Amino acid sequence: MAADNQFEVFGVDVRDYGRLWLAAWRDFLMGDDSPIRRLLDAAVQLKSSDGTERVYQAGRQVEHGDASSTALALPEALVLARTLQLPSAAEADIDAALTLEVSASSPFAADDTAAGWRITRNEGGDAMSVALVVVSRTATMRFLEVEHNIFEPSEAEIWAPCGDEWVVVRGFGEAAREQEYQKRLMLAGGLVVASMVLILLLSSVSTLLMSSELAKLEEMQVETREQAANAMRLRDRLGEVNTTITELNKLSRELPSPLLEIARLTELLPDSSHVVQYTQNGQKIRLRGRSTDAASLQQALTEEPAFRSVTSPQAISRVGSTDVEQFFLDLELKASR
Repeated sequence: MAADNQFEVFGVDVRDYGRLWLAAWRDFLMGDDSPIRRLLDAAVQLKSSDGTERVYQAGRQVEHGDASSTALALPEALVLARTLQLPSAAEADIDAALTLEVSASSPFAADDTAAGWRITRNEGGDAMSVALVVVSRTATMRFLEVEHNIFEPSEAEIWAPCGDEWVVVRGFGEAAREQEYQKRLMLAGGLVVASMVLILLLSSVSTLLMSSELAKLEEMQVETREQAANAMRLRDRLGEVNTTITELNKLSRELPSPLLEIARLTELLPDSSHVVQYTQNGQKIRLRGRSTDAASLQQALTEEPAFRSVTSPQAISRVGSTDVEQFFLDLELKASR
């Protein structure tokens, strides 16, 4: 028994995947029904022997178009045509398979055989329809000489009918149009690549600008946080200062003003008396002074309604051999003040 194919998975040889992938890309860019070819391929004016002219682009007839190249239609009598139905799995080796089919089905000598094919796919993409034409080079050149006065194969494209389709016969003047299509394809590809590079550059620049802006925003955020912290500290300090001021104002309202009491004593003390030391602690005032009649002074201060009490913590004493007496008095202000 033959060994199982180690490259076969679910009946498919995985070694064909690479060729299928390349074939898919080749068909997408160069195939007869390629959407890219429909956009970039040059329009061709097809001239028939009966004088009718039609314009085709990518194998499809168009109503209007400026044709940049000309193709000559072969009469059906000079063409061997057939349509093949192939599975899509044969796409990787389609050119080699069709070349073998041409060799097998051509009644002409190998060097006298020219062929062409057009591949279309069904909507499901699981099958291919191949319109295959085979012609004699000698008969084709004789037709060109007699009907169109052309003696070189490269002077014109040759198209052959296959049912309702027209197929390009290879080996004549189609090379110029194919080269022009390849140039357009490369130019379009270059533009696409350049656009992608430009988009990437713009994205990179945008990213850099956004990064720069983000960095600036982060710096501003840090600076704002620092300023906010300073503002909070200043606010707290201001709150403390306001509290202190409030307490001082409260104390100022509650405690008597020394200036007011000094002014009061200035009015109460006669010219014969003066204060040497004044000390005030809240409602209590201590006086040390001299007078010619300290007892009368104490009595006068006692009668002052602003004072709750007037006491003498020390006895009145005479200063030396003079008539001046030294006094010590403690005054207590009324709390209602």
